[in-house]
Amino acid sequence: MTTASGSGTSGSEAGSPTFDAGSFYEFDLASGSVKDRGGERVVVLTEAVFTPLVQSAVESGDLTALRELGVALGTRVQQVVGDQSAASPSVVFDAVAGHLAVFGWGRLEVQRWGDALALRLHDAPAHDEHGLAVSALLGGLMSTLGEADAACVPVADGSFLLVAAEIAEEVWGWAQEADGIAALVGRLASGGGS
Repeated sequence: MTTASGSGTSGSEAGSPTFDAGSFYEFDLASGSVKDRGGERVVVLTEAVFTPLVQSAVESGDLTALRELGVALGTRVQQVVGDQSAASPSVVFDAVAGHLAVFGWGRLEVQRWGDALALRLHDAPAHDEHGLAVSALLGGLMSTLGEADAACVPVADGSFLLVAAEIAEEVWGWAQEADGIAALVGRLASGGGS
């Protein structure tokens, strides 16, 4: 996981104290099934098969399944971390990064811009041009972890700005006009004025 200061400059943090990817999947070839370490059945799909499913959801405007996938990942993270109020943010985000990685969603980078958080997935599958699939996934995940309805708004630089769900549509509109995440965060900090 990489964290960043208010300037957006990244600094690395080594290893995850909470997430161990070893033996995450169990393959039972005799029964033709794959299970995760929690015993849940997992279906392995190639990106060539998964991408049209995601694109269809994006085109229809119904990203519920992707948001629910984020909720499921958030629930798994809660199980690994335990009492989130006692865990440091780095422990929580290390677990988030581990789960996103083992499910093939890329490498998580977390950036802190003053009071704002932005998330970015490096090497994420390119499912849709505007990042709406990843936005829905991250929104479900962060809503579960924060126990409040949250959204992750796609920003032009490939980041996703974490905001309260009730202002997500307005922030999305601003993101279409803003020149990068710094301008968007500045607009949020000033109360939304131009």
